[in-house]
Amino acid sequence: MRTSHPRLRRALLISLPLEVINFWVIGYPAGPHPLSRLAEIPAFALQWYLIHLPGIIIGDRIIYIREHHAIESAVFFFAGFIDTALLLLLLFWLAGLARRTLRKLSSPRSQLA
Repeated sequence: MRTSHPRLRRALLISLPLEVINFWVIGYPAGPHPLSRLAEIPAFALQWYLIHLPGIIIGDRIIYIREHHAIESAVFFFAGFIDTALLLLLLFWLAGLARRTLRKLSSPRSQLA
C-alpha cells in the first residue's frame, strides 16, 4: 500500500483489520457461521449488508461469481475493504474539518471581532 496521501494510507491500514473482523468473525448474516452468532444481531447484519452492498450487487448480476463461492467471498471481502476505507476517509475528513473550525473559533483574531 504505497501512497503519498497520509489519510488514504491510514484508512487502508485501519480498514484491513476491521474488514477481517467484519468478514470472518461477524460473517454473512444470511448463512450459518461457525465462529460466532454476532451476525444474527440486526444492527450487525444491517451494517454488513450496507458495507458489502457492491459485492452483493456484483454477485447478483454475474452468475459465474454467484456459482463459485470462493470468488464471491473474495468479491465480498474486497467490496467491504474498499467501502470501509472510504468510510474512514470520510470520518478523517470530517474530523479535520471540525478541528480546523474549532481552531478558527478559538483563535485570538476571532475574539477581537
